[in-house]
Amino acid sequence: MRLCMWMLLLPVLAAAADDKIARGAEVYRTSCGVTYCHGPEGRAGRAPGLAGRSFAPGDIVRTATTGIPNTSMPGFAALLKSEDIQAVAAYIVSLNGGGPAAVSRPAADVPADAQKGRALFFDAARTGACGACHEVGARGVLVSAGLQDLAAARLQDFRQVPTPAVVTARPSGEPAFPAVVAEKAADRIRVYDLSSRLPVLRTFAPAEVVLTPGSSWTHTAAASLYTDAELEAISRYLRWSAGR
Repeated sequence: MRLCMWMLLLPVLAAAADDKIARGAEVYRTSCGVTYCHGPEGRAGRAPGLAGRSFAPGDIVRTATTGIPNTSMPGFAALLKSEDIQAVAAYIVSLNGGGPAAVSRPAADVPADAQKGRALFFDAARTGACGACHEVGARGVLVSAGLQDLAAARLQDFRQVPTPAVVTARPSGEPAFPAVVAEKAADRIRVYDLSSRLPVLRTFAPAEVVLTPGSSWTHTAAASLYTDAELEAISRYLRWSAGR
């Protein structure tokens, strides 16, 4: 009888595990597998690759929670819920049996006059580069939809881009921070925390956070990471991307 009960439960447990891995993949993509950290699907980025390395789930949870001192690996205890960190651990474990990570394809099709702008846009060594908030050609992180339609986007003066989508998030027991709303549902609110140059996707219960329109955050401050000449190079790359 006990064996039969376990056999009946197996599909339920398997579905729950799949849901956890799917959630972990989503959190990983938006908070870990970005241009300035680990690569997509566990590939190496600025940080080491995670796929195929046989990490123990507990070790992943501890590292993601507390970070690694004297390195660029931060702790996410104050930014992500424990269940999200555990889901990320489950996702990374699911990658452990994979083969060698795929190598990103070179940008051989990008013309010479746009290659510099592309490199600047996705500069992994520059904390808070454009690719930390924008996605172009299925690369980067879609925090802002400002470049979703490149043909209609403002590709000239990046220091004067309006920021109507940025709100102020006031979580219970925490300081307020500028944010972009990623999801607002009956059971959860997800926002990108813009309080540092590296946006992090955070999840709250609706009763845990108050969102108000407007913020002190400006695109001008983000663009100050680049010189005027570098912004013009980025503009050339985006104009090429819009017209290809």
